[in-house]
Amino acid sequence: MQHRNDYLNDEQVDGFIAYLSGVLSGHNRINFSAAFPRNRLPRHYEMQCPGKVEREATGSVYVIEAETLEQLFSFYWWNHRFYDRNKEEVDEVRSCVGSAILEEDSESGLELTLAACRSVMEWGFGRGTRANQSNVSWASSQGASLIQVLRNGREVLSSDAPDLSVFNRNPDPSTHWSKMNSGWTKYYSFALPAHVIYDSRVGAALCYLVRRYLESTQAKHHADSVPESLAFRWAPGQGERNTRDPSSGPYKFSRLTGGPAGSREWARVNINANWILSAAISQSGSTWCSGPDGFRRVEGALFMLGYDLSRVERAPTQDDTEPANLSFQW
Repeated sequence: MQHRNDYLNDEQVDGFIAYLSGVLSGHNRINFSAAFPRNRLPRHYEMQCPGKVEREATGSVYVIEAETLEQLFSFYWWNHRFYDRNKEEVDEVRSCVGSAILEEDSESGLELTLAACRSVMEWGFGRGTRANQSNVSWASSQGASLIQVLRNGREVLSSDAPDLSVFNRNPDPSTHWSKMNSGWTKYYSFALPAHVIYDSRVGAALCYLVRRYLESTQAKHHADSVPESLAFRWAPGQGERNTRDPSSGPYKFSRLTGGPAGSREWARVNINANWILSAAISQSGSTWCSGPDGFRRVEGALFMLGYDLSRVERAPTQDDTEPANLSFQW
């Protein structure tokens, strides 16, 4: 995999970072519409977040419209909770993971590491779910090697010169390798300071923003396809009917998959996303995504953007720009 500096100096990557920094500042508007099932929203959501009620075949939905990514973040919700309430739970899990890492060399290191993994998966997928059980089972199957397996993953994901071979799946059951999927990206996000949770929603959001960049007049060279350096991947939501495929016209994005190369490819796009987001946040200078929680706020905004792209084609085909500094309260 490319060195961080080489990747960020790629012409298309540099252009996308400039475009994304404009999205973060509000200069490049997203003009995005999304509809959420009303029975999943937090209490008082419709009072605090302006929108409208519509009827669809699947039931009653609440439709919001956001001109900027900052405004979309102000509409954040997940699991019947607003951002601040979810952040409290996230901070607890993050603390659990951090404490386990500090105690990895102690007698209770393995026990604490397994407990931290369980906390992450329960937070991310809920108790008793298939995804939760599958990831916890894999962690348990690593035995005493689990700590080193996770260390290897953390080192690679935080390296400026990543060696993705640690994520190569080996068919030999006696060989231990680091794993990456929608569950383990959450663990690494809690373990590392600037590692985005690359799940189906964030993946779809990044692909969609790449597409908007390639379609925009801001792109110096119009590519006739998605450049390899910006070839992020998406995945369908589990058990949901939402559209998360951001492909359109010549801009096709591949799905994240399992199989022997699944973890390695997931780690690659996750690392590239981390580098791009960190650079764009720094370049934007926007107050809403600055400071110690800025990266996580952008992650939350992407989480909202990738929820459902079914209304994308109804939005304007070009990016409106607004030099004024827009500010929204949440």
